[in-house]
Amino acid sequence: MADTVEDIKSRLGIVDIVSQYVQLKKTGNSYKGLCPFHNEKTPSFVVSPEKQICHCFGCGKGGDIFSFIQEIEGINFIEALQVLADRAGIKIEKKSGKNVASKSEKDEFFKAHELACEIYEHELFHSNDGKKVLSYLYKRGLNEETIKEFKIGFAPDSFDKVYPQLIKKGISKNVLIKSGLVSSKNLASDNIYDKFRKRLMFPIFDHLGRICGFGGRALSKEQMPKYLNSPENVIYNKSKVLYGFSHAKKHIKSEDRIILVEGYFDVILPYQEGIKNVVATSGTALTEAQVKFIKRFTKNTITCFDGDKAGIKATIRAYSLLKAQDFEIKSLSIINGKDPADAVTTDKEGFIKMLKEAPSFLEYIIEDMLRNNNKNSFEGRNRIVKEFLPYLKELNSVESDHYIRLLASKLNLNEDILYDEIKKFKLPIDHPAREHQTPHMSNYKMSLEETMFSLILEFPLLAEIFFEKVTEEDISSEFKRLYKLLSNQYNCNRTKFEAWDFSIADYKEEKERINRLLLFAESRYGNFPKDTLSEEVTMLISRFKDERKTKSLKDLEMQIAQAEKNGEESKLLELLSLQQELLSKN
Repeated sequence: MADTVEDIKSRLGIVDIVSQYVQLKKTGNSYKGLCPFHNEKTPSFVVSPEKQICHCFGCGKGGDIFSFIQEIEGINFIEALQVLADRAGIKIEKKSGKNVASKSEKDEFFKAHELACEIYEHELFHSNDGKKVLSYLYKRGLNEETIKEFKIGFAPDSFDKVYPQLIKKGISKNVLIKSGLVSSKNLASDNIYDKFRKRLMFPIFDHLGRICGFGGRALSKEQMPKYLNSPENVIYNKSKVLYGFSHAKKHIKSEDRIILVEGYFDVILPYQEGIKNVVATSGTALTEAQVKFIKRFTKNTITCFDGDKAGIKATIRAYSLLKAQDFEIKSLSIINGKDPADAVTTDKEGFIKMLKEAPSFLEYIIEDMLRNNNKNSFEGRNRIVKEFLPYLKELNSVESDHYIRLLASKLNLNEDILYDEIKKFKLPIDHPAREHQTPHMSNYKMSLEETMFSLILEFPLLAEIFFEKVTEEDISSEFKRLYKLLSNQYNCNRTKFEAWDFSIADYKEEKERINRLLLFAESRYGNFPKDTLSEEVTMLISRFKDERKTKSLKDLEMQIAQAEKNGEESKLLELLSLQQELLSKN
């Protein structure tokens, strides 16, 4: 295991791994970006290619490539090992034998879905009924390459086509029932039958590209429901999964934008035509969990839902969730009954133009209000203003001014009227803008003591200045152990001291703190010349000692006041002597 870990680390750089999830900019010897683990506006997430670690100075999360993948993908170490091994092109041999534990429940669920997908694909391309469905897909505009890339299949009109084959492949009845691939009154029943029958099958992939569920589309009008989806289980949570995300991930990152649509075809057909940063919600309205996941890759989105009432409602909900996470939100809907799949098929260039010129959500919603209200009537204008005021209330003054001017011009109103209305307006308690507001986590500020230690750790030659001026007595209890470790190592090699040796066993307990401090110093002081660094550490030491002295004097003042109050003369004299001694120190 240890050899595999080191082999992976030797092949994969942390900058390459992190940059698949975070937009990074080079700053000195390190890279910076917005933290993917919490909401922030100022970058505090630092990645060091030299040290092969990352750390957020806002929320404290980070580590090596394994820690990062575990945290961002929500998986355990073994799963992270497999993910990174795949990326590194390393094959992890799986042991077999009677005494080896069986696969985990999750593994069996994934295997069941993969095998079922193979059956559905075979039926689509090789059965007579499947070929009719294949003809339908070609008519919809899909080509064979795309059909195979998205592993689209066909569930035949049979009660026992899939179940017996999966049982023979070693999948348990319990897993098949819980996964929703088959149906039964109860686990003990022998009356088990395929749940998906006579349906076009869309495999649903998780963010790692594993099949975790299916969406089965009806192939005749009398079939109900139109879409039959897998139930939630140990590998499928519809509130977290985004259809098409595993295909779109790298394109979302490279284009720094995501397009949100509603249906499977709305993802697949644009993807086939080169618009590859498209995903759809998985059988549900957009959720907060999905938005937070998207934020790891981009903060720019275009919502492209249907233009009917349900589509408008979905767009408004998406806006409230995205706005709470500081997204830039543009919105458009395809009018005249068309969806993105139809639009890209009938007029690809026109659809691309629409995406490029997509208005902001608030411009979009103003136009929708104008379409549905008579702006020339008092009632119509009044209704538009009242419906739009909640959105204005959420904006900063610059944004608010822009949209007040826009709405006033559209309604031929005096802008002062809208300013007066917004002053009087109070956002309803149940308004989405209130529901999804989250406090902004400000960047963590390093203390003078931490900054001082970070400098001598990153630049060992500054240790001489540090130990000449700072004694163990000056150091807080939190850093005393680290001070002793560094002091002992420095004093043992003072005449030829050049670098710290962190391989010493005593440093193991301090490893996480040391890595964080090293990363901070590299990010902040990486490009400083040596003379400037000497001046910087001298200044920090001076400020640190002044700060400690001020704190000590305040503590003594409180103790003196308490001793006077209690009439403790001997203690009072002792405290006054300490105060005088402290005041006399430079």
